[in-house]
Amino acid sequence: MAEPAPEGRLEKRKRERRLRIYTTAVDLFRTQGFERTTVSQIAEAADIVPATFFNHFESKNALLGQMTTEVLDVIEGMLEEQLETADSIRERLTGFVTHAADQIAEARGLARDVLLELVRTESEPGQQPPYLGRIHEPFAVMLREGQERGDVRRDRDATFLAEMVVGILNAAITNWLADPDYPIEQRLRQVAEFAWEAIRRESDSTDAPAAASKPSAPSQD
Repeated sequence: MAEPAPEGRLEKRKRERRLRIYTTAVDLFRTQGFERTTVSQIAEAADIVPATFFNHFESKNALLGQMTTEVLDVIEGMLEEQLETADSIRERLTGFVTHAADQIAEARGLARDVLLELVRTESEPGQQPPYLGRIHEPFAVMLREGQERGDVRRDRDATFLAEMVVGILNAAITNWLADPDYPIEQRLRQVAEFAWEAIRRESDSTDAPAAASKPSAPSQD
């Protein structure tokens, strides 16, 4: 099989220019928000003319669309990282959610814009958002392992438990998408603890309640 032809100088310059436009736009989105950032501002910061911007991206929303793909990859990578640790199921669950909350806190407005774009462009009516679909199966694998280790309750299937955990996460995220002032970072951390309480295996009590002592019969002289 023939090897691909080496990248020419023209192709390399185009790729590097596209990357510069993209990274410049992301920086501006982070600092001043997606809505307040214009194509002219991106072009000026990237040291290009606006016409060059449109040679690489159809619109500002096209940039956001590329970011959604990266966000999905980051979410999957975060969860895979937690799955590969030897921590307890509780630590993995809270670690993933805490990491997600920290990522949101770093660029709150941009994170919300990206998730809104994901819902707008990739979700079908009646279906869960794609960022949730990508984490459902890894969650089920993790919870199944927890059942085998005796950490997670066994009276429900791991797939069902994963659906419930993902559903709780979705409820918090949906509230945030509807209300930008919703305390999403705090809620996500609370969700992790709440979800763990719902799925953890209750310790079997081996201590029988002590029998009540009968009052001694009065002595008869």
